[in-house]
Amino acid sequence: MMQKREAYLENYWLTFLDFIEVFKELVFEDVPLPQLANFYQLLDHDLREEMSDPEFKKHLNSRILDMAHIQPQYEQWIKPLKMPIETKPGKTLLNYDYLRFSENNYIKYFDAKQTIIFARWKRKDYLGIPVHYINDYKVDVSESINSLLEKANILFKLVDKHPVFGNQYFRTSFLERIRHMVQFIAAVNRYLKENIISCVVVGTTEDLLSRVLTIIATYLGIPSICMQHGLLGGDEAYIPVFSTKVAVYGEYEKDWYLKRGLVEDRIAITGHPRFDDIFTQEHLPKEEFLKLYKLNPKKKTVLCATQPNYVKQWNELIDILAQNPLLEIVLKPHPWELSRKPESKLMDNYYELDNKYESVKLISKKGVNLYDILSNVDMVITNLSTVGLETVLAGKPLFMLSDREFDYYERLKDYTFTEPAELAKYLTKFIRYKKLQEIAKERGKEFLDYAYPQKLSGDLLIEEINKMKSVEVL
Repeated sequence: MMQKREAYLENYWLTFLDFIEVFKELVFEDVPLPQLANFYQLLDHDLREEMSDPEFKKHLNSRILDMAHIQPQYEQWIKPLKMPIETKPGKTLLNYDYLRFSENNYIKYFDAKQTIIFARWKRKDYLGIPVHYINDYKVDVSESINSLLEKANILFKLVDKHPVFGNQYFRTSFLERIRHMVQFIAAVNRYLKENIISCVVVGTTEDLLSRVLTIIATYLGIPSICMQHGLLGGDEAYIPVFSTKVAVYGEYEKDWYLKRGLVEDRIAITGHPRFDDIFTQEHLPKEEFLKLYKLNPKKKTVLCATQPNYVKQWNELIDILAQNPLLEIVLKPHPWELSRKPESKLMDNYYELDNKYESVKLISKKGVNLYDILSNVDMVITNLSTVGLETVLAGKPLFMLSDREFDYYERLKDYTFTEPAELAKYLTKFIRYKKLQEIAKERGKEFLDYAYPQKLSGDLLIEEINKMKSVEVL
């Protein structure tokens, strides 16, 4: 499985680079449109399977790409147009989408007089911070779009036998995105030339608008920083880097980016301000929590924070845990599961467990504060997700149920189980023996020393922003 994934990734990067070369004529306002493509979204399932075969390389112009050369290969397309960072007075622009800042983050860390929120929705302000609406900066680019679509169709005809570029799904997906690419480039260019901005902050560059913002900012000599929007579970979502710097959780991510060719001075270990709320905000009092979910205060409460696609494992685990007279189980589905329409029946399984066992308490309401739950439960079981990190930050024992390898949690491998029965058995032992609890606490500290060495992130992020605004960055 791992060899298949490695073959896919190498073929993925080589194909993406070929794509940029073959379609390099598609440029608008100096921005190469192929660079804006979220390339993996252009690939259907069958193409991904084909690209998982090492023999797929025979279709590619380049056959070898060392991991350390991934970022530098993409840099060569942007670097010639980079302007030196200008240190000038101006406001910090926060691109609202995917930042994942809490309300408290905005209020505590960002001065409303020195900050602007850039959004796809129209209102005067958000929590006192002025909002600028992207559609107010629209430009008529219909002629440019038509010209680029015509040119793109000609280029696609020249490679119609290529296994990827000749694929109908790939072709259609890219052509559909050209309109949005051109519209965003024009609007962002206009915006950044009409407003004095000294730094751009985005939540990801996987998103098209965020990617355009960081690239245009680079062309105009404006520094940018990209937050980490989740655990680095897939290379395609986090590399290449388009921002001046990436703000990462800890040493794990720093090592990850260095291995892929990003230079060290473009990596800042800041953590993420949203996790600050674990430590700085008041949470639901214990008595209210117990009353709200009808929990027995004499029993241990375990939170089961699910992830999609693990229904069978969760069923088996909860069937076993529900037989334990010492436990109460709070079942919290993933937000994605909660947001699905009833006809999808994703939640039906959880409702059945809730009805079947008195000790299972299902949280079916959207928008429940996870940190209110973490502060009140005794332990947490989840799959390989960000909830695991948040659990350890909250000082609670973490257990993971997964049959996948994920080296982020390598330091907690003794608490990762592939079989629900094994996990349930260990949990019973863990509740009984204090020594096991003490060892788990130490392991948690060791994990955080590497994965999240800071306690509070907000001040570190502001410090990094101010540093970029006042010091020349090449």
